[in-house]
Amino acid sequence: MTEKRDKLWIFTFEYAGIVKVGGLGEVPANQTKILADKYKITVFIPSHGQIHNLEKKYELYKLPFNCVGQINPSHFSSNGGESNYSIAFYQLEINNVTIILLSGENSFTKRFLDDGVVYNPNTLSGKICLFSIGMRCFIEFLIDNRKKNLPEFIHLHDYHSVIPFISIKQILIKNGLDVSSIITLHLLTQPRYPIEFYRNCGINHTPISIRLKGGLKSLTLNEVFAICEEIGSGNQPPTVEKIGAFVSDIVSTVSQSYLKSDIIPKCGGDLIEFKSNFVWDGCDWDYNEIYNQVLKNHEHEIRALLNLSEQNDLTLMDMKKYLLTYKIAHLDRSPLIRSEQVLQVINEISNENRFVKNGHIIAFDESGPLVITTGRISSQKGFETIFEAIPEVIKVIPDAKFLFLILPTEYSLNRIRIYSQYVKEYPKNLRIIFGVASDIFHLAHISADVYCALSRWEPFGIIALEAMASKLPVIATKVGGFKETIIDLRNFPEIGTGILIEKDNPIQFAEALISLFKLAEISIKVKEKDLIYETENFKLVNQIPDEILKSLVLLDPNYFTKLRENCYKRVNNNFRWKIVSKKLIDLYNEIKNLHLVNVKEFKF
Repeated sequence: MTEKRDKLWIFTFEYAGIVKVGGLGEVPANQTKILADKYKITVFIPSHGQIHNLEKKYELYKLPFNCVGQINPSHFSSNGGESNYSIAFYQLEINNVTIILLSGENSFTKRFLDDGVVYNPNTLSGKICLFSIGMRCFIEFLIDNRKKNLPEFIHLHDYHSVIPFISIKQILIKNGLDVSSIITLHLLTQPRYPIEFYRNCGINHTPISIRLKGGLKSLTLNEVFAICEEIGSGNQPPTVEKIGAFVSDIVSTVSQSYLKSDIIPKCGGDLIEFKSNFVWDGCDWDYNEIYNQVLKNHEHEIRALLNLSEQNDLTLMDMKKYLLTYKIAHLDRSPLIRSEQVLQVINEISNENRFVKNGHIIAFDESGPLVITTGRISSQKGFETIFEAIPEVIKVIPDAKFLFLILPTEYSLNRIRIYSQYVKEYPKNLRIIFGVASDIFHLAHISADVYCALSRWEPFGIIALEAMASKLPVIATKVGGFKETIIDLRNFPEIGTGILIEKDNPIQFAEALISLFKLAEISIKVKEKDLIYETENFKLVNQIPDEILKSLVLLDPNYFTKLRENCYKRVNNNFRWKIVSKKLIDLYNEIKNLHLVNVKEFKF
């Protein structure tokens, strides 16, 4: 007999396999793979213009109803007067998980729900609003026609899901029902909307049950706003994240550090601390799988270009030379960039900067020690620290190579221009590929020597796990989740996976990078311990700025190889999705019990 699975709904604006901008998209998609056997999961997400692409891969089913009505879009659009909206719902299955996409059926609605730029600042508020209205219609349809499909609990991912959740919770309350909830705040951006915007999204004066320290309490939206208002905020409305944390039964984030430093202080303090927790993100990158896939995709071309016979094994140095001196200039396809604004800026730059051109950058003349970095362009990521360190690094290692595989957004147009100037300044050492360069992403991870993640703040940082899973030592800042995932080899050399430095400190970064580059070089050149003291080898040791690393390599010239293996073990033993999801199941069980209590204790 099949065990009954509790019904779990997930609200998110990113889901790998549908649309993904940053690390957030990986989280619900990978969690559901683990949880699908235990829970009956439905994911709700705006279509983001992906209906046509998804029809090519999956069987899409259009649900037999539409959500139609009128709205005043003055809070998110320059359109004057009332506008008609029409929302359709498309269903598909991925890995035993039901996905429901909300899509526009007329030009007004399509402009928002079907905008392919997920977080387009010109359409994001409208996308949230229409997503909320659509979810309100959907829950009303289920109550009238398929009440058995209502969820036991809902998992919200980031602030975009808060207003839709409040909206459907009101409908449930009006019908003598309720639902328990958990919100995961991956990264605080502190958006604020006036209460009128919430009203425009369909939220009315119906009170909802909210978990407080003293128990459940029924509060209207006005009362929620009054409680969440911040002293000294200059009459600004509370952040949507603070509202979401307050109205949810459990508040979660992705690391203990971020929970204590940001989530609790900025999202309610005592109002939420008693119901706050964290669940680490995970990573299922497997080194052997990635390595074999890289060989499958590139081996023939590598051998042909480097004139290597089939009798010779390909080395990581061969792969790196192929990447740096050829492949970055000959991508199979242009890097994926969805934004016309971003493409326009990159095309403008291309006219005067031959090193930065969408899909057609110039390769390096030679190979060399390689550090890579990835991620979305924003102030958060601290890419400026890398640029500032380049002159210090190349004084010691003139052939050092820096490769950026980074994602531009409409919020980063000026940074794109600034970053491109650095490539002109360091043509022998720096290349930047803007956009998703999928055909070299794994190749870069496999063939690089070091990965760097120099964020100014970082709730978790899946990028560091992906690097370590690729056996790449990581230089990262002492912020957020990095402090929990990366083990500083200077403190724990036996299990170390990288080096932690202060944020915004190019000198510390340069010294750490030079040290790791030299460790890598020594591991290749010195095969026997006694040879480390030979004159040329000892010169290499003396070029290591960090004294602790000097002592480590003197004890074990092959320490860099050990470091690479430590990286893989760290992920494999602690951060596989199957491992980290166990805690999430515990939180769901707590939510389930809360839901039972809610039904008994809360008087509707």
